[in-house]
Amino acid sequence: MCVVRSQHELSEFYLNALADGAQTAERLCAPVSDRFAGFLNSIGTRTPRTALELGYGMGTYTVALARTGFDVAAVDQVPARILRSRLAGCPDWAHRIEIIEKRIENYPVAQQFGIVVAKDVLHYLRQDQVRKVLTRCIETAPDGAAHFLEVFTDISRTDRQGRSVFIEDEAAYTAGIFCATIEHLYAGWSVHMVLTPHAERNTDSPRNYFEANRITVCAHRDATDQADR
Repeated sequence: MCVVRSQHELSEFYLNALADGAQTAERLCAPVSDRFAGFLNSIGTRTPRTALELGYGMGTYTVALARTGFDVAAVDQVPARILRSRLAGCPDWAHRIEIIEKRIENYPVAQQFGIVVAKDVLHYLRQDQVRKVLTRCIETAPDGAAHFLEVFTDISRTDRQGRSVFIEDEAAYTAGIFCATIEHLYAGWSVHMVLTPHAERNTDSPRNYFEANRITVCAHRDATDQADR
């Protein structure tokens, strides 16, 4: 037996999690990952100091980008007040952040961004929406651009009754399909992908409620890419 959760139910779940600081598979309240810190450290002076975060959640990655000196467009459907409250009292770098309350698949990407970050959010879209979102980011990418993506594939969710849980209109990527999609979209870029098994368990249950492969993508566009396109 299985349970299908609607996109509306998903939105409500994450709104409550953000408001309460609750634990989720994405670990919304955790600091930036070591892989993202390494990605930021790899950014050279040729990368424009503009950044886009798709699905900012608690704003941890947006804050890290702003504190590093990037002007950040932070896009998410969650109420902007959640991130604004976190930025209160941070005048030194908070002015670098523009909060855009919008579903990420509807964001037009009308300017060039040196960095694009999409962490643990793209798998909630349909596969065609993922391709459209990333294509917009790639087509507007300037020389020296760098993209950091983390996407769950091969997802298995189970509720407390042991029923399989599916999300309406979710990408449902396998690792192979997602990696092939990235290789196609980022043709001509320098792309590095790492697959890491991931699991989450409630403290009062012996069963994992979430299992998946998390694929981390670090893509860099060299100046020579422009001539080839």
